[in-house]
Amino acid sequence: MRSNNFFLRRILAVAAIFALCAAAGEAFAAPAARVRGKVRLQPPRTLQQLEKDLALEQKKAAERKLSLQRLTDEERRLNADLAAAEKRILGLEKGLDAGQGKLLALGAAGDKVGKEYQTLLAEQEKTEDALARTLQLLWEISNRRPLAGTGEERAAAERDLAVSGELYVALEKYRRKLDQQETRLAGIVGRGNKLSQEMRQRLNRVNEEKARLLKARLAYDKRLGEIRRVRVDAETELNAAIKLISSLNFEISQRQGGDLTALKGRLQKPVNGKVGIRFAGGGDLASRGIGFTSSDKAEVWAVAGGKVVHNDVLRGFGTVLIVQHGEDYYTLYAYLGSCPLKVGQEVRGRQKVGTAGYYPALKGPGLYFELRFRQKAINPEQWFAAL
Repeated sequence: MRSNNFFLRRILAVAAIFALCAAAGEAFAAPAARVRGKVRLQPPRTLQQLEKDLALEQKKAAERKLSLQRLTDEERRLNADLAAAEKRILGLEKGLDAGQGKLLALGAAGDKVGKEYQTLLAEQEKTEDALARTLQLLWEISNRRPLAGTGEERAAAERDLAVSGELYVALEKYRRKLDQQETRLAGIVGRGNKLSQEMRQRLNRVNEEKARLLKARLAYDKRLGEIRRVRVDAETELNAAIKLISSLNFEISQRQGGDLTALKGRLQKPVNGKVGIRFAGGGDLASRGIGFTSSDKAEVWAVAGGKVVHNDVLRGFGTVLIVQHGEDYYTLYAYLGSCPLKVGQEVRGRQKVGTAGYYPALKGPGLYFELRFRQKAINPEQWFAAL
């Protein structure tokens, strides 16, 4: 009689816990929407809708990743083009400096040529003066008429002729020299003018190329700025998509836990170990679940996603964790050595929820596990893929 009362108290205690869990579950129910002053619960998306949304977001994320990669590649290409343009500008500037040096050298050569030209002009004036004097002397000599039979006059005339011949020879020499100098001077000036014209044309081409490259650089900078802004936006969108995918994955995990019937026959054991006590379904509270043997402090996992509705010590069962899956299903993990979860905390399927502790009925470390439907213990053995 005393034993029956002991088990009855246990049954009532656990029933009270599940009643509290059910009440707590209502507190974590789906958010409500207020329509025209009335509160109406929003219908939750089905698991199929969530999986469809997840596939769509994953596709969008993949497209954003591809777009982001294209933007990154274009940014690298523009940076390379910009570096090449700057290199060409530097080369043009060096060539321009060399050309300016040649222009300066040409200017110095022009000054030298100018001095030579002035010297030649001065010599030309001297030659022209000598020519004028010679012509005057020749004119005077030609006007002299030697007297016939006079020996002195004939001798004087012969002397005049000899002087005139020498003057003509000297004059011709000056003329040839002057012609040579003028020809050389004309050649130097011509070459200088040609080089100067070429340098001016080259300078114009360099300035035009430099202006074109600078314009291209401004266009590169503008395009780079646009790409970087778009890339930042793409990264922001991608991060948001990743967060949304993570949220959808979690919600799907939760929904899979909530729709626990979809996982029937596919659940994994909550702890690595062998079954030491099987489900009996009788009056003994300890036989309404499965007892697993395990190693000391073995990891204990949630069999599906859900919400923690109880985590406390229950007399006779040690630390007890209860996870609510949807509105109808609960899983219970007893004789835990540790369990750091808080009431209201979300858990994912196969998430570690604690460690195995001492299981009195098995006289060693282990885990007691129950599966309940609307507070009624049901046989969990047929829910596992393997035991």
